[in-house]
Formats: sequence, C-alpha cells, structure tokens
Amino acid sequence: MERLFEHWRRHINEEETEEGEVVLYHVSTVPDIEVLDPEIAIKSARHYTKQEYRTWDRPRVFYFTNWGQEDTGIGRIQGTVYKVNIKANELYPVMRDPLDFSRRVDEYKEIREKERGLPKYYPTNAYEVVATFAERELGAKGFIYPQSGKSEHMIVALWKKVPVEKVDKSFYNQEE
Repeated sequence: MERLFEHWRRHINEEETEEGEVVLYHVSTVPDIEVLDPEIAIKSARHYTKQEYRTWDRPRVFYFTNWGQEDTGIGRIQGTVYKVNIKANELYPVMRDPLDFSRRVDEYKEIREKERGLPKYYPTNAYEVVATFAERELGAKGFIYPQSGKSEHMIVALWKKVPVEKVDKSFYNQEE
C-alpha cells in the first residue's frame, strides 16, 4: 500500500509528520469540533456537499491536502480550520484504483446480499465497491483523488471518524 501512496505523495505540498502521516485540512462553520464524524457531518451538509452525495451516498467528510486550497466549485470556504494527521496507507487512490477493486462487482454483490440483504440485481455504485474492498483488505479510511483533474490539488474523503485539532488562524492567510 505504501507504494500506492508514493505516486501521489509528491502532489501533497504540505506537512508530513515524522511517523509518515499526512496532514489534512477541513474548514467548518462549526466552531468547536473534537472529532469529525461523517454520520454527523451528513446531517448538516451544505448545498455543494449534497451534490457530492448524489454521486455516492456513503457518509464522508472532505479534506484539503494543501494549506489555503480552494474548493473548485465555490472558491474559498469560510469557517474554523481543523487539521488531522492520518497515515498515508489509510488512503486509497480511487481514481487510479491500482488494485482494480472496481472490477470485483460480482464479489461485492455477494457481500452486500449476505451482509445487508440487498438482492444482487440492485444496481451497484462503483465508489462503494472500491471503498468496501479498500476498507476490508487495506484498512483504508478514505479516498484521495485529484481535485477537478489538478494533480497538485488533492481532496481526501474520509468515511471514518477521526480526532481533529483546531487551527487558530485563517486558512487563506488573511488578517482576521
């Protein structure tokens, strides 16, 4: 899994801890968060986030990989900045899908039927297929992917809750 990360590690221009963790940033309108929980975040999703859920409904929280990174759809996001450290090997490069998890649809349908009782003829979502196997086989907590095709601007979507640390400065280095 570490080799999978090396391909996009060079595109994360910010911090990396001594333990090989990457630093991710989340900007929220909620001023005092200790843990970012996707189940809670989905309940207060903003309009642009709701659009993301039309593609794939698994609860997740979105993070930037670079300090000051803007959302390509809405620009600068205002709010409180949080950072999280996560092991690089807990992120799966979904767009490249180097382990071809997306091709394992029949196996996924078997799992889904057994565990959730959904018939095999129900449609599948490619992201859910990949997430299921990345989580089961690699211990992945989320996806990493280029933001609107820009390899220097990556986005991370975590579907596991993680503790965060509040950052007391403007995400865009503006005077407050």
